[in-house]
Amino acid sequence: MSADVKFLTVEDVSEMLQVSRITIYNLKKKGLPFLKIGKNIRFDQQEVLDWIKSTGRGQTEG
Repeated sequence: MSADVKFLTVEDVSEMLQVSRITIYNLKKKGLPFLKIGKNIRFDQQEVLDWIKSTGRGQTEG
């Protein structure tokens, strides 16, 4: 794993995408890639960006 990999919390991703936390949980159900470490959910920043671009989600509701 590269040293530049950045793992984000739900709050980090919601801030990055400028959407609510609920929207992030809904996107997770629709396939937004995440890791579960114990009870914690983390997102690889690059995977989130790639997923958003690949799904064509320019705007999300939430």
